[in-house]
Amino acid sequence: MAARYRIARFGVASQTLENVSIGDPARPDLTARRATVRLAYRFGYPRVAGIEADGVRIRGRLVDGRVSLGAVDRLLPAPSGQPFALPDIDAALSDVAIDLATPAGRVAVALDGEGNLAGGFRGRSIVSAPQVAAGGCRLARLGGELAVTVTDGAPRLAGPLSAAQLACRGVTVEAPAAVANVRLAPALDGWDGNADISAGAMAGPGIAARAATARLRFAGDASATRGTIETRAQAVAGGGVRAGGLAAAGRFAVGEAGNSFQGQVAAAGLRAPAGLFDPLRGGGGTPAAPALRALADRLDAAGRNLRAMATVRADDVALSIGRARLASATGAVLDMTAPGGAGIRRPWSGAPAIDAALRLTGGGLPQAQAAIRSAGDGAITATARIAPIAGGGARVALSPVTVRHGRGETRIATGVTIDGPLGDGRIEGLTLPVSARIAGGGYAVNAACVPMGFQRLAIAGSVIGASRLRLCPAGRAMVVPGGGGARLADVRLRGAVGRQPLTLAADRIGFALADTAFTVDGLAVRLGEGADPTRLEVARLTGRFDREGAAGRFADTSGKIGNVPLLICRGAGDWRLAGARLTLAGTVGVSDSAATPRFQPMEGRAVSLTLFRSRIDVAGSLHEPVSGRAVSDVTIRHDLSNGTGDARLAVPGLTFDETLQPEALTRATFGIVANVRGTIAGEGRIRWDADGVSSDGDFATDRIDLAAAFGPVKGIAGRIRFDDLLALATPPGQTLTIAEINPGIAVENGVVTYRLLADQKVEIAGGHWPFMGGDLALDPTLMDFGRPVDRHMTFHVTGMDAGEFIQSFDLKNISVTGIFDGILPMVFDEQGGRIEKGRLAVRKGGGTLAYVGEVSNAALGTIGRLAFDALKSMRYESLAIELDGRLDGELVSRVIFDGTNEAPVGAKESHGLLAPLIGLPFRFRITIRAPFRGLLNSASSLNDPRGLIRQALPRPVDLPGSAPVQPSDSKDQR
Repeated sequence: MAARYRIARFGVASQTLENVSIGDPARPDLTARRATVRLAYRFGYPRVAGIEADGVRIRGRLVDGRVSLGAVDRLLPAPSGQPFALPDIDAALSDVAIDLATPAGRVAVALDGEGNLAGGFRGRSIVSAPQVAAGGCRLARLGGELAVTVTDGAPRLAGPLSAAQLACRGVTVEAPAAVANVRLAPALDGWDGNADISAGAMAGPGIAARAATARLRFAGDASATRGTIETRAQAVAGGGVRAGGLAAAGRFAVGEAGNSFQGQVAAAGLRAPAGLFDPLRGGGGTPAAPALRALADRLDAAGRNLRAMATVRADDVALSIGRARLASATGAVLDMTAPGGAGIRRPWSGAPAIDAALRLTGGGLPQAQAAIRSAGDGAITATARIAPIAGGGARVALSPVTVRHGRGETRIATGVTIDGPLGDGRIEGLTLPVSARIAGGGYAVNAACVPMGFQRLAIAGSVIGASRLRLCPAGRAMVVPGGGGARLADVRLRGAVGRQPLTLAADRIGFALADTAFTVDGLAVRLGEGADPTRLEVARLTGRFDREGAAGRFADTSGKIGNVPLLICRGAGDWRLAGARLTLAGTVGVSDSAATPRFQPMEGRAVSLTLFRSRIDVAGSLHEPVSGRAVSDVTIRHDLSNGTGDARLAVPGLTFDETLQPEALTRATFGIVANVRGTIAGEGRIRWDADGVSSDGDFATDRIDLAAAFGPVKGIAGRIRFDDLLALATPPGQTLTIAEINPGIAVENGVVTYRLLADQKVEIAGGHWPFMGGDLALDPTLMDFGRPVDRHMTFHVTGMDAGEFIQSFDLKNISVTGIFDGILPMVFDEQGGRIEKGRLAVRKGGGTLAYVGEVSNAALGTIGRLAFDALKSMRYESLAIELDGRLDGELVSRVIFDGTNEAPVGAKESHGLLAPLIGLPFRFRITIRAPFRGLLNSASSLNDPRGLIRQALPRPVDLPGSAPVQPSDSKDQR
């Protein structure tokens, strides 16, 4: 052994050495500034009895569980074959530093103290190490101050230790601190003791905790250390789960053979992540939504305060869980057991191995059982049976759920059956197979077509029976990340509304999950049997589900309500389904369904429709589409359950003018009236049920002016009551007052009594007008405006004053007296009107006709002067006017009257050749062919009677300044 020192003092009992160096001079095992060795003698032999050392530096190693101080070991001999032991000497140590190399890392120890090294030594040491690694754990910047005592040869270290960080298999503990109490074996080859550890924060894969503490009790040697550990932590969080506290207790072993822990881990005050179960509430208005919302509520309640417990074993190879329990304050319990003894084993590298059973009970949650196993190929399979989920009137049942995970993918298969509300109704037995694939961070549900069906669907008062459909993915799969979709084609459903059969069909129905949108193409609904079902056709319907229900748009909609003779077309607008209420708002076309339409198509604007509990309510306004003129406000009610309903058409004031004429509303007036001016107001009502349709209405006008085939009509006023509005039919006794009719002669202040019949027939009970001092009466007649037939109207003239008649034309040169009666049969057809064999005749007693004007006698001749003089004062006993011909064409008028000249001949001729002719009778027969209105409007030509004279003469006579009264083919008769 190489040693170097300087002897500062040498004596028999003690020696003091300075600058001591033992071992290799280049790297000594021990150095000391000063060392005093006290000797004791026994039986004449000296021995070291004590040592005082200052400024000692020692290098050591821990090898095979034994401490070696190199060359110093020779100064500390042990009995042959005996382990190392501290020498039985007194020591006083000051400024001693030991650098100990161990398999875990280098440890530096500073030591001060005094006492017998074999027992009774007292001192303190400061321990530090930059890094200690053992059993897969690393301790950074270890340091602490320990009290050192030796009792019975065994050193004890006690005091606080701290480190910057402890890291074990992905778990890091920040700023761990410990109060240790460690007893070393006398040979320094073993230890036991305990430690109370605390840490500010702890983090691991998916987990974090703060205020962690642990208590260790351990014993061991260089080959292995075993003991127990109890740990606690506050505010633990992992995977979105939060816990108020975490505790673990068990036994551990650290050593050359491996590291392990076996015990229990428990957590209290666990809380599930906020919003974890919200996806279950995303069902919108689907029938499963109430049950899924109820399940989400129960899971939320269970997740607010959970306790967890697991039996855990961890070693250098794997983490294993043999049994686990998750219990909620609500009473829900999830148990995991290991029937085969394996449980869950998760190697630190490689595939997991599982053989476990799960069971869920209590807390209002559906009972469930599952068996999970791993196969030989590394795949994991599971089969679960889940009791039906119920809540809010809905029920969701799953067939056994099978899961297989392996080769980088997970496959899930089950079938779902749903009973639940839909709108204001309910669906029963909705079934759908479910097949899902999860791989590569993505997933796909139902990548192929599957059968879908239901047992019963009740909605909006209708009931659909058992149906089977084929649901196909719209794209790669029905459900994919970010969306997905599905479609139905050739949908055909049958059911009933009340006792009425119902059929629904659609060419295509598509669903988009990304925005819960859907489209329906070619929707057709039929309600009822026979020739007049209630029907609705929608070319395209779009919508989207939301938390309140669904909403969207409809386009190109048409339909008909039962036997109501009205058609709906071109409907478009918005719709919403919220709860049990369906509302629509938009525009629609309305037309007459009769083979020969009675009404022209109308346009419905600002139309709103509500369907609630089998009842339809509609409100809007009808407009004439060309002019845009508002025609009426409309309200409709219809009960789908029994097919009954009614409609109200309110006309606050409909004005006819140059913009709007009646033929724009109904063809019934076409060719009958024109140039209508005026306003009508009133209300119409339509009612329908299984027995048919009835309607009525009341309308009135203060004044209507128009043009008819027989002339202009002014001032039509009155009220009309319909007892069949759709057929435009009325009860008898309808009356109108007419201010004026002018077919060429103004007829004023008349009253017509009539009745409208179906098929565009008018039954006239009669009409009366005051006429030229007498009366003009219309006979009862039936006029058919629905077919191209003759329509007859017969007028009777009673007591007409001829003088008043003549003076109505302002004929100042003619004076006429006499009272006339007569008949004017008139016929109207598609070509216009005509008079057939009309005749006006003077009453008995005749009258007078006198021409009081001046006419030149030039070129009259003798016979002409005779006729002219006869007209100056003519008394007639009979006068008749016969009328035949068209009102708007040639009218043949025959005027026949007999009379005598009562006036004396002029003074110059009173005694002439003609004197004997005075008082002789004259007969005039005159035929006139001319347009009726032209004839009457030219009546002023009678102021100059030369034309009449020409017809009365035996040959034509040209009268100066005259024009022919008749065409060349007119005939004269005497």
